[in-house]
Amino acid sequence: MTGRALLVCAALTLAAQSARASECPAPNVDIGNWALVRSAKMPGFTLRLPRTFTRDSASTTGGTAPSARWIDSARARLTMSHRTATAAATPLPASGGRTIYTVCEDRVGTATATIVAYGEGANTFVVHARIRWPDGETLDVRADATDRAHFEQLLAAVRTIRRVGA
Repeated sequence: MTGRALLVCAALTLAAQSARASECPAPNVDIGNWALVRSAKMPGFTLRLPRTFTRDSASTTGGTAPSARWIDSARARLTMSHRTATAAATPLPASGGRTIYTVCEDRVGTATATIVAYGEGANTFVVHARIRWPDGETLDVRADATDRAHFEQLLAAVRTIRRVGA
């Protein structure tokens, strides 16, 4: 009897985890007229962004990993960093008592993305994503916005990231 109870508990836990994974925030944003962008700092990767975003060529992330950043004036920004195979993974943010917080896995082209999205205060929305291809190549993405509309755009933009040839 105890064995059956454990099996039932394991099945329920797995079902609950699967249900949570399917709750990835799916923005309802039309990306049809967004620009396909790339950066010389991040060759081999593309993404789609609204035309209001511009490449921030003066930005640096302070690390040695290649990175690129785009901004939409003071309303939103997105940074992609290529993580080397030997670099230790930076942990994705935990809920930390945030009232608005989601974490999920989603397919992004041929890669798997772990996406963390949350609100900080009344006017800051944040997206962290780790996108990993089957061969182990990984991108880290950090984006933030000052309003819900730009937050939705950033969530949609993460899902457009592609690796050339993958």
